[in-house]
Amino acid sequence: MKLFLRSLYSILLFGAGVLHFTHEKGFRRIVPKTLPFRRTIVLVSGVSEMIFSVLLWVKKGQEITGKLLALFMTAVFPANVFMAVKRISFRPGEEANPWILWLRLPLQLPLIVGALSLGRKGNG
Repeated sequence: MKLFLRSLYSILLFGAGVLHFTHEKGFRRIVPKTLPFRRTIVLVSGVSEMIFSVLLWVKKGQEITGKLLALFMTAVFPANVFMAVKRISFRPGEEANPWILWLRLPLQLPLIVGALSLGRKGNG
């Protein structure tokens, strides 16, 4: 089961990281305009996700990887809240479904718990 979870999480992270580059303008829309270097924030978070997807497979340092990944997932949560509050669509030019935007917020919790779980010793 842990292998399945690690694989799923790794694929999810890598895919999301790639999307930060292929759909950078869309991701930039969910970074509040009050923050500087919005494009850089999007690209750095995309690289971070791809790095985490690889680090999940490196046996050494899994505890710190799990904790850092959980921290990362916590840090990006405000962008998801901003997206829901401002009703920012996943696809520019289309109207956002507020139900989907709000219902996806609780999904961040399993991502945080999953990161911590994968980082525990003996979870190879």
